[in-house]
Amino acid sequence: MSVAKLGELVKKRGSYKAKMTQFMTFLKLMPDSGHSLTPSQVLELEMRVSRLEVLYSEFDALQTELELLSEDVDERYSEREQFETQYYAQLSRARELLAAAPAPAAPAPSLDGARSGGSGCKHDFVRLPKIDLPHFDGDYQHWLQFRDTYISLIHNNSSISNINKFHYLRAALKGSASIIVQSLDLTEANYDIAWQLLSERYDNTRLLVNNHVQALFNVEPIQRESSQALRNVIDVTNKNLRALSSLGEPVDNWDTLIIFIMTKKLDPSTNRQWEEFKNSINSSPSLKQFTSFLSNRADLIETLNDNSKFVNKNKSSSSSSATTISSHQDSNKQIKNFHSTTKHKPFQHKNKCPMIKNDQMLIFYSLVNLLENSTLRQE
Repeated sequence: MSVAKLGELVKKRGSYKAKMTQFMTFLKLMPDSGHSLTPSQVLELEMRVSRLEVLYSEFDALQTELELLSEDVDERYSEREQFETQYYAQLSRARELLAAAPAPAAPAPSLDGARSGGSGCKHDFVRLPKIDLPHFDGDYQHWLQFRDTYISLIHNNSSISNINKFHYLRAALKGSASIIVQSLDLTEANYDIAWQLLSERYDNTRLLVNNHVQALFNVEPIQRESSQALRNVIDVTNKNLRALSSLGEPVDNWDTLIIFIMTKKLDPSTNRQWEEFKNSINSSPSLKQFTSFLSNRADLIETLNDNSKFVNKNKSSSSSSATTISSHQDSNKQIKNFHSTTKHKPFQHKNKCPMIKNDQMLIFYSLVNLLENSTLRQE
């Protein structure tokens, strides 16, 4: 490539950096808090953020081209590092302001719009309540839920650009799933490639079916009665059967098989109760009856445990009260015995009784003696 062409690319990069500086200057003029933004400021900031994301995509493509041509390694990476540092800092600040900005009131529908049924009406920059995307770490158990949520909120949303969708996708992926798209540059064109790679890896019906069936067998056996463990059996069973149904498996015909698998996970007492329940009905139990039985059993165990805790607490309180009463009775008995042995004997302040070990005991016996003397005077 000619020196003139290289110089043209460098000049174009300079224009991108100038636009970044313009955005930084604009952002400095914004209020410190998003709560203070006016509706017009919110709209303008949203438009500028969208343009900034496109700017970064264009800069990334141009800088990559320059890096392939440049022989100066230090310059190659310092320019990118400087621009990306500014980009992410300014983008984070802008999104922080937008997140705290007050949502605009919904405009009243016009008469013309009401007559036409609102068809063809498109509103830009509608601020919806924040919805947190679920994370996906590569576990097949969580793929279907993540895929359906992501497609609904992000992938099929025509108002979100591909570069923004790629941002969302990268932020949502963790662990082994993030490695799949790690090698792709963050560009508009690479988003479709990233989603295709992810779908090819995890949208594998055979592996998904095997994984959800295995999860049914892997339920932890219950060693003793536990309401929490019984509810876990219900939740795991329902969750995996729903997933298998969405994958096209005929789970409606699996009642007998699923009941057989799950009864092997029950504690002995619950298993015995289930056998008694089966004998009380004339036909083979359905999965719905089985889960209903487990739910009722869990409620019963939880109620009995709560009652047991309440009774034990009352017993503890009664025992404590009895101990206190007994202690008071012993004290009164000691005082009466003391009265009988000291009656009509005046107390001498100068000579301490050998039984008195300290001044506190002396004060105690002084008070008792005063009471005795008062009683004698009354007699």
